[in-house]
Amino acid sequence: METYRNLQIKFTEHEVPVYTELILGLAGETYEGWRQGIETLLQSGLKNQLFVYLCQVFPNTTMNEPEHREKFGIETSRIDLTEIHGSIRPPGSVPEYEHVVVATKSLPPEDWRRALIFSWTTMAFHSLKLGFFLLMYLADRFNVRYTDVLQYLSEGRMPKGVGPMWREELARFHQKTEDILSGRGRGCKLRDFGDIYWDVEEACLLHVSGDLDRFYEELHEIIKAFLGERRLLYDADELAEAVAYQRMRMSYWHKTRTDSAEFQYNFPEYFEHGYRGRCIPLKQVGQGLSLPDPKDFQGDKVRFARETILWGRKNDRILESVAWTGARTVPSPAHSQALRPHERAASSG
Repeated sequence: METYRNLQIKFTEHEVPVYTELILGLAGETYEGWRQGIETLLQSGLKNQLFVYLCQVFPNTTMNEPEHREKFGIETSRIDLTEIHGSIRPPGSVPEYEHVVVATKSLPPEDWRRALIFSWTTMAFHSLKLGFFLLMYLADRFNVRYTDVLQYLSEGRMPKGVGPMWREELARFHQKTEDILSGRGRGCKLRDFGDIYWDVEEACLLHVSGDLDRFYEELHEIIKAFLGERRLLYDADELAEAVAYQRMRMSYWHKTRTDSAEFQYNFPEYFEHGYRGRCIPLKQVGQGLSLPDPKDFQGDKVRFARETILWGRKNDRILESVAWTGARTVPSPAHSQALRPHERAASSG
């Protein structure tokens, strides 16, 4: 994994997108093993895409042999074929199907459901960048596992009344899970964003893109609830600035946006180096952040979806480009951890 991490850093420095693909439902996989595998990948410095695919069973393969299926307890669901990013099938078209694994001996149905919703959550917040910088910040500053935060989100464990927008997305995740078990296809239809099928996590990004300000206000409260549940002290101003930075990096199809901001902490530098695998400590040093060429989709949802997801998912186009000013810190050549909350004065939110 150290070699993998070093390659990640080199590719990032040369602006070469790197992505990782995982298959959910392979024989022998468990929920905890699946979660640990994703944790290892995220800790390795994966900055671009993590794609999770449902395991499919094809004719004339070992996985489809009765003895193999019985040995590993492989259960499948025949679902409608809805080709992701392909045109929505018109009524009367010839039906096609795919057979996806929905349970094995080591991954019973409830664990498969749990792993699938956890995976969609991971792709929404990490791969599609809805919480990418916040995950980086929480892992560094509070020494929590990426997957602890993601599991908290995927299981909707926040207090009642906190995060209604995210709860609505979780409800869609659960419904889509039941749809797959009932034989309906994986693709999601969002006619406002084009006449094609979208992946579940992509549909999540498109759903919240219309009101990102509210989404990040609610995510801020969810993070405070997560830290509070774990009795982790945090600086309220620092956390607010981390959320503000994350918000500024996300493009959306509305015209109105904040093109510049002043930070009390060196978040612009901290996240820039962290993204490139060259960690520096977070300090209370003022810096400015601006969007030199902010994307303006002029309310065009189809164009937003096309350029942000179809063209941008496997590279940095999904994020807004930024420039920053202020004092600079020379990064350590080795991976270094920033100060933990217990090593500095902190207030409990």
